[in-house]
Amino acid sequence: MDLLEHVLTAADGPLLLVVTARPDLLERRPGWGTRAAGERLELEPLSPGESVLMLDELLSGGLPQELRQLVVQRAEGNPFFVEELLGMLIDGRMLRRENGGWTLADLPPDFAVPDSVHAVLAARIDLLEPAEKAAIQAAAVIGRVFWAGAIYELVEAEPDLRVLEERDLIRRRAGSRMAGEREYAIKHALTREVAYASLPKARRARLHAAFAHWLERLGDRDDLAALLGHHYAHAVLPEDVDLAWPGEEAEAGRLREKALFWLQRAAELAIGRYELDDALALLDDALALASEEETLAQIWRAVGRAQALRFDGEAFFQAMLNSLQVCTDKAVCGQTYSELAFQTAMRSGMWPRRPEPELVEGWITQALELSAPDSISRAKALIAHCVWKRKNTRDVAREASDLAERLADPDVRLYAWAARTAAAFADGDFEEAARWAQRRLDDLAQISDPDHVADVYEFAIPCYCAVGRLQEVRRLAAEHEQVVEPLSDHHRVHGVAVTLEVEEILGGWERILEHAGRVETLVEANLATPCIRNARSLLLTRRYEDRAEAVTLEGYDFILAAPRTRLALLRGEVDDIDALIPPPDLSRGQSWFALQSAAARLDALAASRNATKLEGEAPPLLRSHGYLEPFALRALGIVREDEALLEQARAAFETLGLAWHADETGKLIAQA
Repeated sequence: MDLLEHVLTAADGPLLLVVTARPDLLERRPGWGTRAAGERLELEPLSPGESVLMLDELLSGGLPQELRQLVVQRAEGNPFFVEELLGMLIDGRMLRRENGGWTLADLPPDFAVPDSVHAVLAARIDLLEPAEKAAIQAAAVIGRVFWAGAIYELVEAEPDLRVLEERDLIRRRAGSRMAGEREYAIKHALTREVAYASLPKARRARLHAAFAHWLERLGDRDDLAALLGHHYAHAVLPEDVDLAWPGEEAEAGRLREKALFWLQRAAELAIGRYELDDALALLDDALALASEEETLAQIWRAVGRAQALRFDGEAFFQAMLNSLQVCTDKAVCGQTYSELAFQTAMRSGMWPRRPEPELVEGWITQALELSAPDSISRAKALIAHCVWKRKNTRDVAREASDLAERLADPDVRLYAWAARTAAAFADGDFEEAARWAQRRLDDLAQISDPDHVADVYEFAIPCYCAVGRLQEVRRLAAEHEQVVEPLSDHHRVHGVAVTLEVEEILGGWERILEHAGRVETLVEANLATPCIRNARSLLLTRRYEDRAEAVTLEGYDFILAAPRTRLALLRGEVDDIDALIPPPDLSRGQSWFALQSAAARLDALAASRNATKLEGEAPPLLRSHGYLEPFALRALGIVREDEALLEQARAAFETLGLAWHADETGKLIAQA
């Protein structure tokens, strides 16, 4: 499903996709139906006539008349029921092939057609010889797909798998995931379900353990981690462990440790692949087995990491809080506070309500107090301080950078350079910010985490814009979108949002409108996790203002201020500018939105002819020699009625490549 969703989102040309699914698909993935315009067809049960036709096709028209009505009536249009009921009759030799046709034998006096497909399957399994019955039960424990070698090890008898093939209960597969092993699949998921349910719980648990041992002998393979975790965990389910391992507490404990190791390893690997839902499911299984506080604290931190990558702020916070509640080791608690502060600072828009500054600063203080002087957790706490507070943090950013160099960890080093970028930007030193952003881009090959790579781009683009390197930002935005496309719904919103925000900087309003349909699709798919860019991207397209306000988050008005102001300018509604957009504060929020907000406020003050405020706010920007300078020139030219300033503004816009703004300034000059 993840692959199909990725293909749907990434496709540039026409794409016909035909899929089948159970009705509960949209309950599990509510965003699936919004991916693209399509048609849904619901398959109805077979009619009596269609059921008869199916019987004729399966048995070459040879089903005795006396049985047709009974089968059709009991199946109630379920084709699988029809097929399995016939299989049961053939397995029990009540329906026999004779002289090119099918003959119904005398039925036993107590014969009754089972009233459900589960009952039919159970009857078919019971008709097997003991060895083959044990084989399909063992196969059901292994999974829908299984291997002959494992069956022969788990079952004491010598089953003949060809019997199960002949009865169409299993099918041989062309290849095999396990080298040198014949691979089979149970034909239908319901068959596996019924075979599994027919086993006593204690027998199930021991078969799970035996199969896990068989798997582990294949080698220490990461590709088997999830399978090993699953089977070791099901060998010691808390509700069944006393029944399955009476008097064998030591063995049960050993199996539990194995389960915890492999579940956590599999979750770590899944997080690395951005299969975050799978990772969380594995960690939930681990939590159900863990009892030691140290282990619980470790698992909850992993849950927090996965939730942070999903940008689910509340779930992330709760997981880290759970970890702290069972944490007894000072250094480990320091790591947890550090991660809590770091992820909150780096993903400050993932909360339904933006955290209070004092709360985050408290986490940073705790992390610094509990962490060792030369530790990654201390470095990340220092980085969090700079990215969260921003203004007047350049000394702290330098300390973080120096510590990162001593630690020789590429990820920490590049995040420390992000702190230096943010601190310089907040102090208005755009050239310094751009230099650190450039260093991060130059060292991208040093890191492998795509989420971190995306962060490098997201810090660099506004710095490039601020210093006037606008000819490069569309390329950077396109590269950023390629990085995030395979990740999560939330990352994909960031991908299109960065593209829109670049066009907002450039005045590429027509290009923004071209993305409107895709923005709507991506935002609707991402509603499960908070993101202020949901609302901001919808506002930028100018088509979905009401929807944007409906999905906005609390405490982020300063991020939405620029697109709201642009819409107000279009309507001529710029009477109360301070309420609409506050004076620019480069230290507040992400540097991404500072430039757009400053430019929009200058335009709004100019439109309302508010000379007093402009004379106070615009002149300092004339010294920036970057993106904001022509906006300040134009605004002052309007309120001073100074055509020379307007000419300077137009020339500066043209130099920067801001064609739309240059044209708009030219119109003002023509009207002067």
